[in-house]
Amino acid sequence: MFISLIYVSRRMSERIVAKAEIDELIAHWSERNARRRVRGALLVTSHHIAQILEGPEEEVDRLLIEIRQEPRHEDLTVIERKPIDGYRFTDWCFAYWGDASYMDQKIATVLEKQDAAAWPEDTVQLFDLMRLLARESHKQSGPIGPSPGTSLT
Repeated sequence: MFISLIYVSRRMSERIVAKAEIDELIAHWSERNARRRVRGALLVTSHHIAQILEGPEEEVDRLLIEIRQEPRHEDLTVIERKPIDGYRFTDWCFAYWGDASYMDQKIATVLEKQDAAAWPEDTVQLFDLMRLLARESHKQSGPIGPSPGTSLT
C-alpha cells in the first residue's frame, strides 16, 4: 500500500551554510529516497520544516523513524497520513529554503494546533503550497531560495 505523510517541525538551527553543503545534503537525500521509492517535497524556512513523503508504507515509516532521530528538528508532528493510489510528485525534491514569513506562518499555524487532524483545511493549504513550490523548483532545476552562498540548513 502507498501512503502520503505530511509532517511539520521546528528547526533547531538558523545557521547559514555554504551552497555546496546544501547541494551535498540534497544529493544524499535524493539518492536515499529514490532507493526507497519515496517521493514528495521538503520545505525549510528559517524557523520550520515541512515535508511530504509518498511511497510504500513500510519505506515511508522507516524514513520517518530516521528523520525523528535527526538533530535538525524538534516538535516533529505528523499532520496527515493517508493511503494514496499513486504518486502525486514526479520525484522527491527540495522545494524551498530560506527566510519566508508567509511559509513560516503557514507551518506554524498547523504545528501549533492541538489536534492538527481536526484542521484539514490548513493541511490542504500547506500541501497545495508545497506542490506549487515543488513544481516551480523543477522548472528552475533546483530549490527556490536565496541566492547561492546564503543557504539555510
